Amino acid sequence: MLKLNSKSIFYLFLYAVPNTLLSFGFIYIINNALGGNPNFVQDYMSIVFVALIVYTYLLNVIFQKWLNKYSFNLLYQNEKNVFSQILKAPLQKLEKLGSHRFFTVIEDLRTFSMLPYTVTHTINSLLMVVLCVIYMFTLSIPAALIVIGLIVLIAGCYFIVMNSMSKKVTQLREYNEDYYQYVDDVMKGFKDLKLSFFRRTNLMNRFLIPNRDKAQLLDFNINYIFLSINLISQYGLYFVIAVILFMFPLFGLLEQSEVIAYVVIILFISGPINNLINLQQMYTRFLVASKRIKKFTEDFETIDDSYFDRNKEEDTISFSSLSFRDVQFSYDKVNEDASVFSLGPLNLDITKGETIFIVGGNGSGKSTFVNVLTGLYKKTEGSIILNDGHGENTVEKLQDLMAAVFTDNHVFAKNYENFELENNEKYEQLLKKMKLEDLIDTTKEESVRRKFSKGQSKRVSMIFALLEDKPILVLDEWAADQDPYFRKYFYEELLPKFKAEGKTIIAVTHDDAYFHLADRVIKFDYGKISKDITVDKKEKLSNKIWA
Repeated sequence: MLKLNSKSIFYLFLYAVPNTLLSFGFIYIINNALGGNPNFVQDYMSIVFVALIVYTYLLNVIFQKWLNKYSFNLLYQNEKNVFSQILKAPLQKLEKLGSHRFFTVIEDLRTFSMLPYTVTHTINSLLMVVLCVIYMFTLSIPAALIVIGLIVLIAGCYFIVMNSMSKKVTQLREYNEDYYQYVDDVMKGFKDLKLSFFRRTNLMNRFLIPNRDKAQLLDFNINYIFLSINLISQYGLYFVIAVILFMFPLFGLLEQSEVIAYVVIILFISGPINNLINLQQMYTRFLVASKRIKKFTEDFETIDDSYFDRNKEEDTISFSSLSFRDVQFSYDKVNEDASVFSLGPLNLDITKGETIFIVGGNGSGKSTFVNVLTGLYKKTEGSIILNDGHGENTVEKLQDLMAAVFTDNHVFAKNYENFELENNEKYEQLLKKMKLEDLIDTTKEESVRRKFSKGQSKRVSMIFALLEDKPILVLDEWAADQDPYFRKYFYEELLPKFKAEGKTIIAVTHDDAYFHLADRVIKFDYGKISKDITVDKKEKLSNKIWA
């Protein structure tokens, strides 16, 4: 998901090799000039040195433009991919894994904004160190071997400690994932928390504060260790310089002029060596983030690559009937000992123009049925037959025929529909029909993208559902949040109007006072259809349904 392709690696080397050679030119000129080489103290060498600076600067400016473009493309493209993957994921999977996973994977992706920069500095630093080491070997092989050994020893200590940090970084990410869960609870359950002293106190004292205290201590320790290890690289190089200055001349490994050259080389490559050592913490973070992103990708993996590419015009069909044949659905087991709720087997026929009420007690399977009906849950067994046919993509075709208002409806912040509200005559009529014309007195988008009461919010969602102009209307406890006047108005006036317009209405309801206004009432008990009653307008239905 987050990899440098071969073309990008080629460009990195195309930049790194000449940049390193030009940078090495600095140390080569400086060493020879300090050593009194007559060829390097000529007037023209100042021009050469300045030219090296200018060429290196221009090369870096040009490459940094490409590097930043590549880096941002990598980051933002993968953010779009994450959104796409979330939208493709089945509802059941999102319910199981939680929305907090979405926030943490975005944070992991942000870590990789530093990937091209890190790789570039790694390549530059490695090439510079290699060239300088070769240069040291040309001066003295024994001295070069000792210096390399000391540097490897210092770097080895650093890498051992850094590798041990991987588990700590992973633990910190887990603390942050829990933290996002608490944030989600605060935002969604704010009123319940405000209402209960014990609830909000327990949230703070038993969960959030311990989580943040542990995360703070771990975060501090990680960064403190990173800082301490970084200092090892700095002071370790001072130790290497001390060995070169005082030990090598003592044992006759270097002449005084060669000592100066060695010290200059070490001072020059101290930056690249520090880069290589310090960048190890970035690679540790990359490793942890990569594992988490890979896990996210696996958890939300989907097969349908054409989810956003279907030709809607070709898929558009009319609706005449819908049949369930031995349809079943079961929730995944949380553990082996836990019992799971199962829906079905269901055998049901729905024909165009029917008004069907779905009723039943709490936990009887009404909402699960709605999720299977709308394709949000994938049936585990049986067949769903649309228009007496057995064609492909039945679920997708059925979804194209449905508009729904769920019990946990949401009014989106922006207009994601294929219709406009401004100067839309039908929208103005629906505002009047839903008794919202005084509350929403303009057709501008911002007038409807705001906070409403729950009942008003459901009326707005109903307007949007009707503007979709689809033949099947699914309503999940829509009237539950309406006042008595509007509930009566909904059942006695709105539903008959929708039916007269050709809508097939499937409504989950508890309002038994209005059962007689349906064509059929289907009762669920323990995940099965216990009653399917064709309505006789003269008959008292409530006793018959609940008996």
